[in-house]
Amino acid sequence: MKTLSHYLALSLHTHKDKVFLIEPSTGETLTFAEFGSALGGVQRLLRDHGVSAGDVVTLIAGNSIDLVVMLYGVMTYGAIAKPLNPQVTPVELQNLLLHSGSSLVCVDHRMNIPGFTGKYLDIDAYRQNRGHGFLTSLDEEDNPALLIYTSGTASQPKGVLLSHRNIVHNTITAIRFFSLDHTHAKICILPLFHMFGLISDLSTMALSGGTTVVLDTFDITKLSFIEAAIHQYRINSFSAVPLMFDLFVRMNCDLSGKHMKYCVSGAAPLRESTAAEFSEKYQFPIIPAYGLTETTCFATISPPEGIRAKSAGIPAGVSVRVTRADGREAGLYEIGELFLAGESVMRQGYFKGSADCFGGPENQWFKSGDLGYRDEDGYIYITGRKKNMIIRGGEKIYLEDVDTCLIGMNAIADSATIRFEEEDGTEKIAVFVVPREGIQLAPAEVTGYIGQKLGILRTPDVVIFSARIPRTSTNKVKIRELQELVHRAAAHV
Repeated sequence: MKTLSHYLALSLHTHKDKVFLIEPSTGETLTFAEFGSALGGVQRLLRDHGVSAGDVVTLIAGNSIDLVVMLYGVMTYGAIAKPLNPQVTPVELQNLLLHSGSSLVCVDHRMNIPGFTGKYLDIDAYRQNRGHGFLTSLDEEDNPALLIYTSGTASQPKGVLLSHRNIVHNTITAIRFFSLDHTHAKICILPLFHMFGLISDLSTMALSGGTTVVLDTFDITKLSFIEAAIHQYRINSFSAVPLMFDLFVRMNCDLSGKHMKYCVSGAAPLRESTAAEFSEKYQFPIIPAYGLTETTCFATISPPEGIRAKSAGIPAGVSVRVTRADGREAGLYEIGELFLAGESVMRQGYFKGSADCFGGPENQWFKSGDLGYRDEDGYIYITGRKKNMIIRGGEKIYLEDVDTCLIGMNAIADSATIRFEEEDGTEKIAVFVVPREGIQLAPAEVTGYIGQKLGILRTPDVVIFSARIPRTSTNKVKIRELQELVHRAAAHV
């Protein structure tokens, strides 16, 4: 196993005249040779500002070539890149800077962060040093490279520190599964402060010699830019979350470029109906995958020639263990918590945090908190979150089942079902419901529908109507925020 610097140097040499990056909004392109020159500029910039190996450099910017260059420049210099959501609040920013001990902050000059008074540089400051050679001084693959703070759907965000080994292994695994090479072209519409887009649409092209078209982070008002990019740049694939695929179908987007081969879905379970409608409309498949920041990105990938309904695929360079509550391995089709181990999985626990996230044999398996099962051919099926499950009448109730049920209720546009505890510790179920525009619903209609379909044990105790469901940038429901809303509502009763 080699460092990211080693593999990038190979690409820079082998594909030096090939275009690596395209940014349609500015018209800028970078060949691999020009990318190497830009990386040299970052390394010179960091040296001039006293950044040492192992220091944390925070990057706050939207998707752009500048952000890509800074990300890889920081990592190949030997420092730790920490990209953050440009929508970060001043309070969140100060907390994350304090926790990470960041030595330098690079910010998009177009951004305004109220209350931010720390020392920072523009994200494109490296440009004044372009032309200096790209250095590959790193020779230890276990050196830290990237610090990503998880989205905190059920708890406070945690820092995941990933090494060169993690990133290289996960990227090469994806290249092999998807048969990627220098002829492939992708668009990146996912935010680069999360691992899905960074690995699936960017790092795979960087290490295989392909091309990435960098678009602004996904926005429903900018669907035409995705359509244009697919046709203009002869795109072969891109990655997205299930909500995006739903929108593409519903908005009748023109995605059927003759060069398109497939899309990759992750970050949340892909509905069977979404996959079927998308494939029928566009005549190319969505390939389901599953992974976590703690596994760098991919933990399972569906074989393109063997996609199975409701499955997230087979283990991809990661060992997957389905574990019972007593620690023993579950049988086929038996639901348990997914434990993960391998070269892509973080090693030391959370950054400046606890290592109690490991268990299983020799305490070497990361406890994902996700529930699922395995079939006889090794395919993995995700059924929900361990923290979003309660026991009623001696039966385990997986709350994602309620949301799946409500898909069939035409009056509902969106929903999220969560568990919460009353003051006496009693566990109860609350469902947040977004009615379709112009439709009035009563709580009894919702509980009656669920009771008829799933039975009384799965019927929610509380129904809360809402204008929207709070979600992360990768469409995961913010469970903790909803739990706070339930308790707030109860306090006013």
